[in-house]
Amino acid sequence: MKIIGVPLPNQDIWLSQVALIKRKSIKVDIIAQNGLVWVKVIARNAKAFRHEVMGLEQKEDDDYCSDDDDDDDIKEPSASDFDSLPIFNKARDYLTAARACHVHYHTPIVVFAFMRIRPQEDVFVQRIMDRLTEMGIVVHLQTPDNDLQRTYMPLLKGIDVTNLSTEKLNLDVSSIFALISELSHHPCSPDDISAIPIKVQAEREASVRCLPQLKRIVEGKELYMVQTAYDRLKSIIDIVGGPNEIARFQYLFRHSLGHSETPFDQDLWSILPPLEVHVIQDAPSTEFFQLLEPPPQKSKLNNGRKIRTRFSEFHAIVFGSGHYYKMTTLTAIQWMEKALADAGVLGTFIICHEPRSLAEQKMVKK
Repeated sequence: MKIIGVPLPNQDIWLSQVALIKRKSIKVDIIAQNGLVWVKVIARNAKAFRHEVMGLEQKEDDDYCSDDDDDDDIKEPSASDFDSLPIFNKARDYLTAARACHVHYHTPIVVFAFMRIRPQEDVFVQRIMDRLTEMGIVVHLQTPDNDLQRTYMPLLKGIDVTNLSTEKLNLDVSSIFALISELSHHPCSPDDISAIPIKVQAEREASVRCLPQLKRIVEGKELYMVQTAYDRLKSIIDIVGGPNEIARFQYLFRHSLGHSETPFDQDLWSILPPLEVHVIQDAPSTEFFQLLEPPPQKSKLNNGRKIRTRFSEFHAIVFGSGHYYKMTTLTAIQWMEKALADAGVLGTFIICHEPRSLAEQKMVKK
């Protein structure tokens, strides 16, 4: 089970995760398919569920009483009262939270799983389920021939849940470093590295190769980088890039550099296929700049001030632009995803990978 905060309608500021949950929250019993399916389990039988939605008192063990008991004395609500039943308010909260907590811009499917109610068992209960379906809730009724996965799996057709990302990827500077680093393409012993931080990466590369992970993510995707990130990247490459790293950089950005005819050298790129990164203008969502501001005195915005200790204007531009363009952002910044989530930035739109620095000038030549 996971507790998820429900954002306010048209919320113009981000509340911290703690404040959001404190204000209003939902409980999701099962999160499946890498976050794309949310399941709320309702274990009551038809009679108990009918009593619950009508706000009637009922003992806990009434869930297990016979469904054949006489309920004729229970009057159905009027049309206006029906629409205001608590279960519909709850459903709206689930749908609102799901839209906010997108998974790489896919809205999670919300399933209300009725485990002990049979189809058409109760006219009033069926009316409720029909209205839930109209609202966008996927209604599951457990039967011997219909398990939970059979209800939601057809709705995920065409989505690769094992490799979730948008077709267009927004690359952070750290991701380009990992793609072009000589250490990624030609791993070496830590003893062959002169800089201590890169020695640590060499040790890591010996056990967890970076490029196979990156290849699975970027292959077949359109790759983009915003102008501010490109400018910073180029200034770093010009100073600390080695010959092979510079050559890889020039190939990746061949169109932007005016060298569109640069041939692909498989030896230079080892296991990676031909790739190209397009430079696009900065377009950060304004909400990301709120994370740079001191929180209002009576607010818990930005999770207090925690994220402001590390989150900079550069980060706001890079990650905010990915958010604006609705692209998955690829980064090696290990703390970013959790820090944004804690600050109240909802949804999953970041893929984090192994960091690799430009290492060629620090590698001992043999």
